[in-house]
Amino acid sequence: MTNRLLYLILVLSLACEEVVNVDLPDAQNQIVVEGWVSDSLSNHPIRVTQSLDFDSEVPFLAIETATIIVQSRDGEVFDYQYQGDGFYVAISDYQGSPGSQYRVRIDLDTAEIRSDWDQMPEPVAIETLEVESFEDVDPNDSNNEITIYYPKITTRDPVNVDNFYRWIFYKNGLIFNDPDPITVQDDRLFDGNLIPNNFQNFDYEIGDEMTVELTSISQRAFNYLSLLSSQLTTLGTSSGTTPAIVEGNLFIVNNTSTQVLGYFGSRSISSETQIVE
Repeated sequence: MTNRLLYLILVLSLACEEVVNVDLPDAQNQIVVEGWVSDSLSNHPIRVTQSLDFDSEVPFLAIETATIIVQSRDGEVFDYQYQGDGFYVAISDYQGSPGSQYRVRIDLDTAEIRSDWDQMPEPVAIETLEVESFEDVDPNDSNNEITIYYPKITTRDPVNVDNFYRWIFYKNGLIFNDPDPITVQDDRLFDGNLIPNNFQNFDYEIGDEMTVELTSISQRAFNYLSLLSSQLTTLGTSSGTTPAIVEGNLFIVNNTSTQVLGYFGSRSISSETQIVE
């Protein structure tokens, strides 16, 4: 063994006992946009923020001075105004139309951001919403059992149409995204069939108002949400998906080298509500 190799082993062994402070380069601050147009009459909020360094005391910076419009390929233009916390809302409520294409244009002091056109799919109805239940061990008392109530939903997928869905759940009027913040589905395996869905992860109690939305989305929106979901649910595990940029459909005009995160899309919504009894 040479003296040089012995020296390298000695240095490495000493390093294991020392605290090493590494100067990390500042992360590039990214603009993040998230918004949807639906076929429901609404002000269709859009959020515009800027990411900050990982050691910042706040997770993001709200962008308050943007000028935002939403356009349809049918020639409609909808103006937005700032509401707070990075959210912009339409000055007048409007309703998107299935089959139409929409995009957002965001003018900042230093850049103009646009999304690609996103076509709103036709809605797919929820045929039935039922409350089902099962018995489980009480997390507060292993000697007792409790009843878990969950939504059982059937839908009929259109024949010979590529459909992409996102399910959104509400409990007593508030969005219910625990444990699954993003639940997406496509019809690759059940095109044209009656689809039973048992969402046992979403537990309700007696007296709760259970609301389920079936949102039909484009394939590109589905791909974006699927990748985002995989990053959120497997990040940090040994078998998880390697963290990567989740590419959406937004870009800065005349500056293709700078990336904008997030997605602006369109969706159609079917909704049903039950009271858990």
